Order: sequence, then structure tokens, then C-alpha cells
Amino acid sequence: MNSSIIRDTAVMSFLVLLICGPATAQPPLWESPNQEPSLSVHVDRADFNSESEGKVKLEIYYKVYNVGLKFVETDGVWRAHYEVSAVVRDDDGRQVVASSKDRSVTVDNEGKTRSRYDYRSSQINFDLDPGKYKVEFTLLDVKSRESTRREFDFKAELRDRRQPSMSGIEFAQSVNQLTDSSSVFRKGNLQVVPSVSRVFGGTEDSRLLFYMEVYTGSDNADRVVVETRLRHERKGMVYRDTLHVDLNEPVTRHLRQMSVSDYPAGGYELEVYLRGRRNKKLAELKEPFELLLSQEALIRADWDQVTGQLSYIADPGEADNMKQLTSFEARQAAFDEFWLRRDPTVGSVENEAKDEFYRRISIANRRFSSLMYDGWRSDRGRIYIIYGAPDSVDDFPYAAHTVAYQVWHYYTQGRYRRFTFVDEQEDGDYRLQYPYDGLHQQPDF
Repeated sequence: MNSSIIRDTAVMSFLVLLICGPATAQPPLWESPNQEPSLSVHVDRADFNSESEGKVKLEIYYKVYNVGLKFVETDGVWRAHYEVSAVVRDDDGRQVVASSKDRSVTVDNEGKTRSRYDYRSSQINFDLDPGKYKVEFTLLDVKSRESTRREFDFKAELRDRRQPSMSGIEFAQSVNQLTDSSSVFRKGNLQVVPSVSRVFGGTEDSRLLFYMEVYTGSDNADRVVVETRLRHERKGMVYRDTLHVDLNEPVTRHLRQMSVSDYPAGGYELEVYLRGRRNKKLAELKEPFELLLSQEALIRADWDQVTGQLSYIADPGEADNMKQLTSFEARQAAFDEFWLRRDPTVGSVENEAKDEFYRRISIANRRFSSLMYDGWRSDRGRIYIIYGAPDSVDDFPYAAHTVAYQVWHYYTQGRYRRFTFVDEQEDGDYRLQYPYDGLHQQPDF
């Protein structure tokens, strides 16, 4: 989607706003910390015991979105063509195994070609010997010849075959009884569709869903305890439970569905511990995920936050008038009206401006939050929300004779803008320097 939907609306408000806050948080662990989340593809992975003795099964999950593909119209339909490939290399850089697939997408109207919510998901599986590997995943848009690459390190470790053990964690979008034995998402008699982005919530009945396997081992243990914890990035542990799991089969499929509608939004860590006799810890896993609040919950829980965020793109005085509303009904109506006026495709299911705005807030919170402040309140978060991802960044974290600073450049859409952020107090709080609108400057590249 074009950044100008947010950017053009925000210019007047931007000139009078300067809301600052520390900014030290890192992006989720399954994303490269130096990469902008791709508009084309999300990638995740988990590992399980392989059916082949002495090997580990690596599952690579991917989700390809329409918005990142180039569609060409022919005879009233729009088509895109892409290739996905995964290459596994050993510690010496030699290719061990690879897989590639050709895929096409056909839609019946141009609007769907720009959708951030129409996607295709699948997975690629490899059986690997124990060892350390580097995995390269590539999405190639055949028509534009543009590619997106994701890389991650993977250590294949054989689990202890004697005592009970557990697999990796697969975050799930849905789980159903298997009806097609050839499904790439097959897990025994289940079809587990991965939640590749690891983002949950956003509705009144939000659920966290994840899948893992418990392996009995050869010592014939008949029961284990699975302890689950949810830990919020700033509020600490918000949930804990223990479940007794009977080990009646060599593989016990452990599926959890947990209500998270009452938990605060933000970054989380899912912690799972496997305990055996006398509460002995046999294994543990820790994986990050993100939780969103539903619109209704956000309006009920923190109206000041809602209006504070909207003030970035609101007309002068508009957000201040909304702050005065006291009833939920009035607030909900004002919120809906605010976004209806900014909907670039009135009458369609999606409001692209609203979706893009909250997508940017989510990314700002992941990248620029601190222990005291959400990322959307920081200077870098605010600029990111208004203008989107910079076209290029000059990063000087250890410059000689000066404090750390960053320069963000915007030049592919609209007027050239340059924003300079300086870590004046050397505390990770990069403050925006004058000129605050980023204008009337010459490129320095």
C-alpha cells in the first residue's frame, strides 16, 4: 500500500507534535533485526523428531501476500507468478539440501492485487543430520524479478531417546481434523496451519494457539507435566498453568488453545517446561509472539492512548475533541467516523489507511519500545508511523567524538525528507533534531 495515505493526512498534525520517549527494544527473534518486515512474505520455523532414525525434521513456514507481488492484467483477470526456495548449508557453507516451488496467484479484480490480507501459506520440510546449519529462504517475483531473502541459523540436535522430550513449538492459525492425507500441514490425524507472523489477538474472543509434540522415550515413563507461562515484555509473567500429560503413545500431540482477550497488548514470550519424576526439568522452550488488543478492548481500556495515536494524523483539534467523549458508545462512533473519512476505498471490506496505521504502530512498538515507554511514543516511532519505513538509514552507533545518531532518508514518495535522531543522553532515547518536519534539506548521499 502507498505510504501517502498516512503521510498526507499527517502533515499538519506533524508540525505541532513532539512526543518523545526512549527507544531500545529489538524486533521479534524470528525477524532479522536489520530488516524491515517484508510486504511480500513472512517466514517462521519449528523442528520435530524425524521419522528417519538419527535425523531432525526442520519445518519452514511461509506466508506470501498479494501486496508484495506484481500482477499483470489479461482478459479481465490479474495474475502473479512467484518462486519460493530454501537452501540449507553446513557450517562450511556447502549446500546440504535445497527445495524450490513455482506458484501462481489469480484474482478477479485489481483491488485484491494490493491486499495485505490475501495470502497463500505453505511449508517446506527437511530431514537433517545433527549439526549447525544456515538456512536461506528466497521469494522471487517472476514478473518483476525482485527477490526477498530471509536467513537464519539452525542447530539440529537429537533429543534424548531415553527420557521424555519435546519438539519445537509451532504457532498455529488453525487446527482441524485431517481430511486430506496429502496435506503439507499434516500432523498425525491433524491439519495444523501455521501462524507464520506469530501475531494473535485483535478480536473479542482472541485465542493463542500452538502445537508441539511430546516424545515418550525408552524409559517407559507414563506421565509428564507440561508447564506453560506467558511473559509480557514489561509486565512480567501474566499467566501460568500445569497440565499432566499421559504418555500412551511414542508421540503425544500437545495442542493448546488459550484465551488471551484479557491480557495487555505487546510482545510476549511463551515459555514451556517439560517436567518428569520428582518435578525434574527435562526440557524447556522459549519463543516470542505478539498480542494485539481488539478495537473495542482498546477503546474501553485506554481512550487516551487511542486519541494520542490518532493525533499523529488527525486534523487540528480533532483528537482533542475526541478526548472529551466519555461514553463508550460516543467514543466508538467517533473512532469509526474518524477512519471512515480516511478510507481510500469506501464500500470495500478493508480500510487500507486504518490497517496500515496500526501495522506501523505494531512495528514501532516492537522496534522502539523501552521498559518505560511504548515505541509509538518515541520520536523514531512517531516518524515511522507517519511516514512509514525510511528509504535508507545512516546509522552511527559508535561515532568518534560524538554521541550515537541516525539519519533517516525518504525520497521515493513525495518530497525529499531527512530526519536526524541523536542519542543525547546515551540512554538509547534517540531524539529528533530540528527541522522536525524533515524538509528544506539536501540529500547527503
